Amino acid sequence: MVPEVADRREALPSFPPLGRKIKALLVWPKIPKSFWGFGGMLELLSEKVVMPPLGLITVASLCPAEWTMRLVDEGLEELTDDDLRWADLVMVGGMEVQKEGIREALVRARRLGRRTIVGGPYASSQPERMLAVADHVVVGEPDEVFGQIAAALESGTAERLYEIIDKPDVTRTPIPRFDLLRLKDYASMSIQFSRGCPFQCEFCDIIVLYGRKPRTKLPQQVKAELDALLRLGWMKQIFIVDDNFIGNHQRALELCVELEKWQQAHGYPVVFYTEASMDLARKTALLEAMVRANFFHVFLGIESPSREALAETHKFQNLATDPVSCIDIIHEKGLWVTGGFIVGFDSDRDDIFDRQIEFIERTAIPWALLNSLHAMPHTALYSRMEKEGRLLADAQHSSGDANPPNFRTKLPPAVLLRGQAKTLAAIYDPKAFFERAWRSMERWMIKKNQRAARQPGPAAIAAILLRSVWHQGIKSNYRRAYWKYALRITTRYAFNPAKIWMAATIMISGHHFIPYSREVIGKIERQIETAESAPELVAVPVGE
Repeated sequence: MVPEVADRREALPSFPPLGRKIKALLVWPKIPKSFWGFGGMLELLSEKVVMPPLGLITVASLCPAEWTMRLVDEGLEELTDDDLRWADLVMVGGMEVQKEGIREALVRARRLGRRTIVGGPYASSQPERMLAVADHVVVGEPDEVFGQIAAALESGTAERLYEIIDKPDVTRTPIPRFDLLRLKDYASMSIQFSRGCPFQCEFCDIIVLYGRKPRTKLPQQVKAELDALLRLGWMKQIFIVDDNFIGNHQRALELCVELEKWQQAHGYPVVFYTEASMDLARKTALLEAMVRANFFHVFLGIESPSREALAETHKFQNLATDPVSCIDIIHEKGLWVTGGFIVGFDSDRDDIFDRQIEFIERTAIPWALLNSLHAMPHTALYSRMEKEGRLLADAQHSSGDANPPNFRTKLPPAVLLRGQAKTLAAIYDPKAFFERAWRSMERWMIKKNQRAARQPGPAAIAAILLRSVWHQGIKSNYRRAYWKYALRITTRYAFNPAKIWMAATIMISGHHFIPYSREVIGKIERQIETAESAPELVAVPVGE
């Protein structure tokens, strides 16, 4: 069944037909610096960015075979006017954090007379803003209707706004156009197994964009994508980008059984990692199957050690079992844990920052991603803040690393900002970071079948280590903590390829987390100064 598309045809000038042999330029705007970007770490590696634009190359696979496709990833290269002039159609996608880059690309393309179309998470949540700068806006998942949109672009009957209401059957989604990527420039590759999440976290826009009923690909589809990557020479990490890989845990288990067979058949060429909910710890068979399929680590939405905050945000899956025990179980079963944390819930008191620090230290999570709570458009949290008159005018929707909440919090803003800065300073203090890294390696009980990703040649490894020694072991002001950690992992794991690979990865990541956390703290401190010296500049509630 073809998903329903809302009839929103607008009485605007029609566009001329583009013809059947369209030259289409895909543009992925650069993502601003963040903890997720691992920018400092990439300075020591040969790759330039962490992951490719999976959404755009999936859309490319939906385009007619007669179209000529090119991709510009602005994380790798500048978008030039010549790139734009080459195209008949400029296709832009991106997330909230990329909104400035999205707007700039669309404005430049239209200025040069190019036809423009935009889609993806930001366009789906803010279509009105995109209609001001793009010729065509696609809201929702276009998998099953993009053929119709493409035909309309070719014939000159395309509408200004397409609102795709139904959720597509992802078992019909083709293999992404991995061939459009400069593979050597990515540290990790992305594939998708499922869309949607069964939970109801108040702040989450994933359930708004993709629904609460997880839709999964077939195992043979995923294996076909892996085969395509293998043919292109990819033998490194692969991130299964699902916002909750175990949303449908039975389907995830079936996939992992097949992934284990695929790994065995191909000599374990890749390492997998993904995101999951905390209830993974209670699904022993699935957890063990993931490890057998060569998953190495998992990101958990831990959010808070406060049960009141978890109940407030409807994150009930984190309340079913003690979170410390969950993380211990996942470590023992063979997955290394990273986690996301949030401050600024209504129930938070001024002791929440010490509690976050204590929890992160107790569970030995080196990569602890901390943000303040944000109300994203169309979420239950946004609706509640709007109803309570607490949304702030001119505040950022995006939960950037240093952005304060976009609503009036129960904690005084200065307390929240100081607490966030204090937490970051504590967890990314070099000694604390490397001590947690060491303890995490000790707790992570790797299994015999787990194998590190294929490594670059000896010369490339030597170059990475020399850069690390120079920047971290000689030039940095945390060199003592660095050398202590380096000595520990070398003496303990030198003959354990999987452990030493992960331990060295964490060591190099210090070149990102330690300096970048200081940068974020500096931004937060400037926000505190502005709030205290010029209170009239502080955002006020909408309508006041």
